[in-house]
Amino acid sequence: MDGVLVDSEPFHQKVLENVFFELKLPFSESYHHTLTGMANNPMWDKIITDFNLNNSRDFYAGLHLENVYKTLETAQVPETKGIFSLINRLNDSGFRLSVASSSPKKLIEIFIGRMGLAAVFDFLVSGEEVANSKPFPDIFLKVAKNYQLETSRFLVIEDSKNGVHAAKAAGMKCVGYFNPNSGNQDLSKADLVIDDFGILSAEIIHNLLA
Repeated sequence: MDGVLVDSEPFHQKVLENVFFELKLPFSESYHHTLTGMANNPMWDKIITDFNLNNSRDFYAGLHLENVYKTLETAQVPETKGIFSLINRLNDSGFRLSVASSSPKKLIEIFIGRMGLAAVFDFLVSGEEVANSKPFPDIFLKVAKNYQLETSRFLVIEDSKNGVHAAKAAGMKCVGYFNPNSGNQDLSKADLVIDDFGILSAEIIHNLLA
């Protein structure tokens, strides 16, 4: 979702920067990009380790989510360029669509609802629902289990290194979408890397899955 359906990484970066400021921690854009694609709890596990913090993960994760939802009340987070056209092409070609995001389920539902896409997706799967966050494959394996299909039948669109590694670990094909707002992510393990949804056709997807 983040960085693929919605161009939300600048929003997430600003929220985390505010939290770091409140905690009196140094913040940099490059450090934030190392967290892209991670769910909230494992992200804070990493931050706690990196900065040798003393409070519990629940404390920091709760503080972070409180800031996310408060900021979201007034923030306008745009969709990614070309995403509606892509979704229409995929629907017209008979593909089934689901969302697998590291974000909390509540946040997924807010963004999907704002975009008017609630009826488009079969399943909305959150990183909260699985044991391990990206780059582990758990979230994509859950989607495959929901459909009761082999993982080789799926193609994932991802904008982060963690997401690409998770998709490939799940045994799925992966298109890496280069979103400059997601930082200089290493998408080299993807089966195809694009920077424009306009070039992603049904024919290309069928060829990848074949």
